[in-house]
Order: sequence, then structure tokens, then C-alpha cells
Amino acid sequence: MGQQPTLTGLLESLDSSAESQAESNSADDRLSIGEVLQVIGERGYGPLVLILALIAALPTGAVPGIPSVCGISIALVSTQLIFGKAHPWLPKRLRRLSIERHRYRQVSRRLTPWTRRIDRLVRPRLTVLVQGASTRLIGLACVALGLCMVPLEIIPFAAAAPAFAIAFMGLGLTGRDGFWVLAGLVPAGLAGYFVYTLIS
Repeated sequence: MGQQPTLTGLLESLDSSAESQAESNSADDRLSIGEVLQVIGERGYGPLVLILALIAALPTGAVPGIPSVCGISIALVSTQLIFGKAHPWLPKRLRRLSIERHRYRQVSRRLTPWTRRIDRLVRPRLTVLVQGASTRLIGLACVALGLCMVPLEIIPFAAAAPAFAIAFMGLGLTGRDGFWVLAGLVPAGLAGYFVYTLIS
């Protein structure tokens, strides 16, 4: 079995993709959801939902529409996880949506010192929570949380709560660390409170 991908390595993969496209003179100034799927999706569902959730949770998610796009993408990808599809897929219309590449790279580089610290805290433990039927339950939770991001976008910063919950669960799947899945229950509860407040 190969080495588990790290959060820092995933962020750097998208940076490397941008640099390689620039060298071939085929890059534009935007990072598309399709590029995220192409670069990260082949590594599995955990890394993909993790990166999509971080794009929505961090300052990159301040762009109007990004939390909703990421939330819908996460819900579609997680549905495929529930049904055991081998490789994640997204419709062409979603893959075309994008954010400014320089905004992503600025955030990514500011985060690197922090992600390296987080990487040291991720290790295989409580693995019963990140394998077998548990992965389908995580997928179900990510579907619900991803869909919550759509209505919560109208409340400033509220969509960050379900996004961080998904990011923690994605980190747990990526590193086979059930602790991070449990940690995701805290922002998930906050997201539930925001949704209740919105509809009541």
C-alpha cells in the first residue's frame, strides 16, 4: 500500500498543476472544479472532498457562488462514495466553474505552515470509523452537509461550518484517522444549528 497523501501535498499538487500548465502556455488565470477533479480525484474520495471543502471554507469561499458550487460538487461526489463507484465524476457544467487561481495560491501558501502541523497530527487510528460501511455513512453525512452549504451561503461565513465538518471528515478518510471524523461532528452540529435558525 502506498503512502497516504498529506494535506500539504494535496494543496501543493494544485500549485504544481498551475506551474506545469503555465510552462506549456496553456494555463489561464482561473482554477476550475474540473482541474481539482483531474488532479485530486484520482487519489480517492477523501482527498477530493477535503480540497473542495477547504476551497469553500477558506477565504477562497468568499467569492459569491463558490460555497454553493463546492457544496453541490461534494454532494454529488459523496453520493458516488455511498454507492461504491470506483472513480468520482462530475457533470461538465460543474467542472467548468472556477475561481481566480492567484487567490487560491495566495491562500494555499499562507496555509502551508499550518497544514504541515496538521499533517503531523494525522495517523491511522480508530480505523473502524473510516472503512467498510462507515465510509458510506461518512458519504451520507457529506451529502447532507454539502447540500446545507447552498442555503447557508446567504448568511455571511455560515457555509464555513459544514465546509469545515466535511474537511475534517475528508481528512479522516485521507489519513485513515477516525479521530478527525469525530472532530467533524463539532462543526457539523454548528451547521445544523445554522440551518435550524434559517428555517425557523
